Amino acid sequence: MIVVLLALSVVSPDSDARHSRGVEQVKALWRAEDGDMAAFVKDQFVTDADKLDATFKRLEEVMEQLDGHFEEIGRALRRSTDLDTGPLLPVDPLLAEYDPQSHLSDDMFASKIAFVALLNFPLSTLDQRLTNGDKYTRRERAETRLAGRFARRVPAAVQQKNTDVRAKASLYIDEYNIWMHHVLDENGERLFPKNKKLISHWNLRDELKSSEAQVEEHFAKSKSLGAEFERMARIGAVSPDVWMTSATGAPVGPGPLLRATEAALPHSSARFGH
Repeated sequence: MIVVLLALSVVSPDSDARHSRGVEQVKALWRAEDGDMAAFVKDQFVTDADKLDATFKRLEEVMEQLDGHFEEIGRALRRSTDLDTGPLLPVDPLLAEYDPQSHLSDDMFASKIAFVALLNFPLSTLDQRLTNGDKYTRRERAETRLAGRFARRVPAAVQQKNTDVRAKASLYIDEYNIWMHHVLDENGERLFPKNKKLISHWNLRDELKSSEAQVEEHFAKSKSLGAEFERMARIGAVSPDVWMTSATGAPVGPGPLLRATEAALPHSSARFGH
């Protein structure tokens, strides 16, 4: 309370409401190791409207540059796991899991840049945005987004762990390819071109949508893919082409595939580990 009162004493009555809000937002995340909060507030609270506008634009420009360059770096790190550039090297998953942005939040708070945003621009709750969001001006929306990125002080180790988990989950999906030439109809006929490979589940969805114009073809594909989805939901972790060959000795239609899946259920729950 003493810190807040000291800080309030340096501003004009016109700025009291905005200043009080900013001080409370800073105080909620300020730590002892951050130093003298009253001195920081005195130095960094902006009362002049033109300077406040310039401060907003400067932070907006810098954050845009940081976000854009980190996205570019992340895309380069994930290139081999996001695109089909050939067999993955052992180092590729490690590159995908590395988050060059993991220390950014820590650095923004340590350098006090985050606190400048919190001191001068408003945070909002989800309820406030849902209630009043349609009345926000473009600038009010931007100010809320600017301060909102610093609403939590996320440690770098936590941010990196979050990236690790997302990268592993993404790689699991990216490697979950279904070799469609192994999926046959009940008569043993291929419904898909040889060597056609689809990523579940988005490529499968798009493949079905592309055949909707041909009704009979669409239903035949749907039935076979339905059996494959069933197998994926129950077995999942085994590569589909390897699974179908090892379980049945040959590519199979939907009936035998489901029967083989049922027989294997007691022996596999690996999918649910993801």
